[in-house]
Amino acid sequence: MRTIRKISMIGATFLLAAATGHVMQSVGPRPQLGASLVASSVSRETWRNRVEPREEPRVQLISKTVLRNPPVYHFATDSGVGIVPATVRTSGDQFTSSLPQPMPLKTGAADCGHAVLSVTPAGDGLTKLELNAPCHPDTKLTIRDASLSIAGQTDKSGAFSAILPLLAPTTSLEVTTGGSTIAQVEAAASGLDKINRAIWVTDGQSPLHLNAYENGAQFDDAGHLDVTKPRTPDTSLGGYMQSFTSADGKRIEIYTAPKTLTALKLQLEATLSSEDCGKPVGGRLMRMHGTGTAAMPITLDLPACPSDGGTVVLPLDGFESQGLTAQK
Repeated sequence: MRTIRKISMIGATFLLAAATGHVMQSVGPRPQLGASLVASSVSRETWRNRVEPREEPRVQLISKTVLRNPPVYHFATDSGVGIVPATVRTSGDQFTSSLPQPMPLKTGAADCGHAVLSVTPAGDGLTKLELNAPCHPDTKLTIRDASLSIAGQTDKSGAFSAILPLLAPTTSLEVTTGGSTIAQVEAAASGLDKINRAIWVTDGQSPLHLNAYENGAQFDDAGHLDVTKPRTPDTSLGGYMQSFTSADGKRIEIYTAPKTLTALKLQLEATLSSEDCGKPVGGRLMRMHGTGTAAMPITLDLPACPSDGGTVVLPLDGFESQGLTAQK
């Protein structure tokens, strides 16, 4: 039995947009001599009895500052104290000085190595990105190209991998964390002339989702794709859907189909709910046709919630059009 939905069809016209430490160490004054000024008339023996013994200089530990990326250690110094001598433990609690030695490096810091980023072709318009960053375990990342920004996170060993879409024949992929670039690589895309793509970028909580209906499929048929029924890139049934999150929390939905698939219907759908009814929703829709891209902003005012719910549907042109516009 086919699922029946209450659907509100919306037609609109949209404009096509262009595609695209310092450690501050304060060391107090050097120890003062215990003796005060002595008059010249005082005898040598009396002077010796009155002068308090000189205090031995106290060795103070030097503050240490560790800077990562690149993992180089810098030590704050003070000309009045000098380098801290290396020490060895004796049988008691005292320390015996020896020749000055450099401080040992902290394991896992300077010896963890630089991040290594590599890419491998993974299909038409796809690349497998692999990052080995032992200095950045359990670290949030941002992977950027000229059009998209995708969030990721390394595992406890500093590794990360993903199958990513490429939107141009040659793409510079940059991996950053905390605003600093840790790795960068050039990726070449093959097979872009064999595929078409639609890319929907919207707020993470937006109810609008990209849907594809292949070969005359209806809602919930085998040929209906969305982020809940995405297929995988190696499918032989038609297209596939990928979803990502950007570093700023936006949701990215990407539908890719072979160029030979022409019986295709694309649309944005939003299930009405009390949280979204009567509010404006929108995003940015990009279309990749071969090696070219086109983009346009979309804003949609959702209607007031009907008593029996429903779905708002915004039909879009398929890939046969050179320009991606909303159907009227």
